[in-house]
Formats: sequence, C-alpha cells, structure tokens
Amino acid sequence: MYRVTSDKVTLITAPASEPVTTTEAKNHLRVDVTDDDTLIGSLITAAREYCEIYTGQSFIERTYRADLYDFADDIWLPNGPVTAISSVKYYDTSSPQALTTWAASNYTLQRDMVRRNDGVSFPSVGTQYDNVQITYTAGWLDQSSPQAENIPQAVKQALLLMVSDLYENREAQVLYPGQILANPVYHALLNAYRVYR
Repeated sequence: MYRVTSDKVTLITAPASEPVTTTEAKNHLRVDVTDDDTLIGSLITAAREYCEIYTGQSFIERTYRADLYDFADDIWLPNGPVTAISSVKYYDTSSPQALTTWAASNYTLQRDMVRRNDGVSFPSVGTQYDNVQITYTAGWLDQSSPQAENIPQAVKQALLLMVSDLYENREAQVLYPGQILANPVYHALLNAYRVYR
C-alpha cells in the first residue's frame, strides 16, 4: 500500500463553514459585544485546523488533490474520511503534456483507499512528480447542508476550549524558558477521534 503524505496533497476547495459558530464561541467566551467577532471567527478556524491536523481528519467537507509519482495497487489518501473520488488523471508516456482520465471502472474507493480493481492494468506514466493526480472529497459533514450537530460533542468542546485559550491568552504561556504551557484537555477530548495509520 502506498500512503500519500500531506506534503503531496493540495487543498482545492476550502470548507464552506466551521463546526462551531461564532455565536456558540461567544456564548462559551461570555462575550456580548460584536467588536471581536472577526477575531473570534479567525480563532475558530485556527482551532479547527489544529484539531484536524491532530486527529488526521477533515471535519467539514472539502476537495483535495493528491499528486503521486506513479500508480499503486492500494493508495491511502490522507485527511479523511474520503467520501468520493472526483477523478484519477495521469500523464501518459505517449502524451506527456496532457492529462488523461483513468476510467472510474478501473478502481474502487474503500474507506480512505483507492484500490485497483482485479484484472486492471496500470497505464504507463511519465517521469514527473505529479504523474498521477487523484482529486477527492473528504470530510465528516457535507458542505451543501452541514449539520454541525453531527460533530461529536467532544470535538466541539475541544474547539471551544482552544478558542477560549487563544482568545484569553494572546501570547504563549511560558512556565519557564523553553517550557510552554499547553492545555492537555484538547488532546484528551480528541484522542478518541484520532486516526493512526
């Protein structure tokens, strides 16, 4: 199995919403004024990005493109859960300047893996780092109608705690030189949703 690493993945379409609303965050922070709404929105995004990196999952649906040097029988795609493969394209040796679409009948999506179907041969590819390009959709919630209540409460609470820490402590909390204070509760809440691969 070939594991695609994060440095070989490009975000194509960003999430259309956040799993925690500004109103929810303001209620958690006990903030009544609108002066800091933009800041709080930015902190929500930062907290979500951190929690997604830590868990290895995408909370809100978005589109990625993975660039590979060559095909493999099983290709694991990061930032799941992968919900759909939009396309698998490649640079053929006979036409190295134009991408060719590999038919969807040649492969199957199984969880977060693209698996070559039995009896299917791989086409020959060129010598570029992005010979094979897989465009895929991943995320817990559908962008068209996200239902934030489907996000586990532990994940939402981790997000709110992080937003609160970022809002209240605009700079790093240092115990002594070289020792930054971090809230262990984030990880405790997120560990059940962390993907180890």
